[in-house]
Amino acid sequence: MKLLEFFRKESRPPKSQIFFTALVSGLANGYLLMIINNAAASVNKSDEIQLSNFILFFADLMLLLYTKQYSLKQATIIAENAINRVRMRITDKLRRTELLFVETVGHAEIYTSVTQDASLISESAIIMINACQQIMVVIICLLYIAWLSIPGFIITVSVLGVSILMYLYNSRHINNRLHEAAKKESEFFNGINSILMGFKEIKINRKKNEALFNHIETISQEAKDIKVATGLNFVIDLMFAQTSFFILCAGIIFALPALSPTYVGQVVGITVAVLFLFGPLSMVVGALPMFERANVAVENLYRLEEKIDEFSKPEQNIAIQVPDFESLELEKISFHYQQQSEGSVFGVGPIDLKINKGDILFIVGGNGSGKSTLVKLLIGLYYPLSGNMYINNKPLAADDYVHYRELFSTIFADFHLFEHLYGVEGVDQKQVDELLKTMELEKKTTFKHNGFSNTDLSTGQKKRLAYIASVLEDKQIYVFDEWAADQDPEFRKYFYEVLLKDLKSKGKTVIAVSHDDRYFSSADKIIKLEYGSIIERK
Repeated sequence: MKLLEFFRKESRPPKSQIFFTALVSGLANGYLLMIINNAAASVNKSDEIQLSNFILFFADLMLLLYTKQYSLKQATIIAENAINRVRMRITDKLRRTELLFVETVGHAEIYTSVTQDASLISESAIIMINACQQIMVVIICLLYIAWLSIPGFIITVSVLGVSILMYLYNSRHINNRLHEAAKKESEFFNGINSILMGFKEIKINRKKNEALFNHIETISQEAKDIKVATGLNFVIDLMFAQTSFFILCAGIIFALPALSPTYVGQVVGITVAVLFLFGPLSMVVGALPMFERANVAVENLYRLEEKIDEFSKPEQNIAIQVPDFESLELEKISFHYQQQSEGSVFGVGPIDLKINKGDILFIVGGNGSGKSTLVKLLIGLYYPLSGNMYINNKPLAADDYVHYRELFSTIFADFHLFEHLYGVEGVDQKQVDELLKTMELEKKTTFKHNGFSNTDLSTGQKKRLAYIASVLEDKQIYVFDEWAADQDPEFRKYFYEVLLKDLKSKGKTVIAVSHDDRYFSSADKIIKLEYGSIIERK
């Protein structure tokens, strides 16, 4: 069972101690059956015997409560530690992976694995320990039945054996359907994400709104059908287990006396044992669907981690050595995306380009011309498939990228505004206040606790706040992807005629993606892209 393997691999001691106390708890629970049967059989005997049975009952009950409570508490702690360890390991690998992996896999699979699947594994821990205890109770009950009557034991084991084999046969189909359901859940999440991220677009386009909803509804219906089919299989398993129990009772009461000379007391004792057995067995059978789902969740987590490992390049925890930027040169650089379906493969190149310290470079071109792809190549988020890159006239090797990327501070068109200035230390409060005033944000937000008090702003204001954060990073090269697009005319002019020149005067290099041809005079160099190639230089 993958769930057991997960806890064996990911958890730390005291696993053996937990399972030992769980077994003791199960033994104590099973021993209660014998105490109760003995006490029932000695109702008319001496008070001393009844007192002895009561003391045994009370002592065994205390042992049961203590061991069960201990094992369940420790199981909860171990499960949460294991989940946290795996989630943080995957998160750590995720932050070190490449952008193409995140773009290819998508957010849905990642979110589902580290949240929904992790929670399911967490919930299964207590159920698993409780099931182990109940299995021990089942074993004790079977041994007790064997002590009372070997034929009765054979009947009991035969009926239970057939039930288990039927369950194992059915579980293979259930497991496949659970995998299908998990995939549909990821697709459904993508649909909900499309509503949230594209809310403005679908709000003004009724046909797009309806088509997207119909698509999500289809996915949801398919997921429901798979879950219903899986649930029906679980129902069949449950009903078969209950039917098996009644068949077992009938076998003990009707068949056993015919097969073997049996005292009435033995039949009653075996029947009581079977009745006692039914509760723990029902708990175990009822836990099996959870185990199946948890097994699938474990597979999903490890599959995600394997995907990250396959896609990622080893990144050692080495000291970052940021080069002093003088020049960046691209020599016949080419890149193209992996083909997802039939049709042409989009890419850029071959491109030749040189950027010197202090340059203001504008990258222009229509939508789909390759501007954003080129920017990602320039800042090291994509690796070129062919050609060479030179930093300060030295070839840029794959191992150099971790240092090379530290040259850049970026504000993408789809930028994310972080709540805190992560990685920025010793911030000058006076400088921040001046920047807020320059960006006309002093009445909108304040800087405190290394973050901004309010980020619930308009898109243009968020970009101005992102600019402040970018300036505070104090990097050597600044990249702005359509930064001015959401600004009012005054701030747009201020950006091109003041902010860019101010960065240049401080020795910074600027790469800006722009459509504002009226301000092209602010650039030292301009390249125009079309279909991934430079068609014009100024």
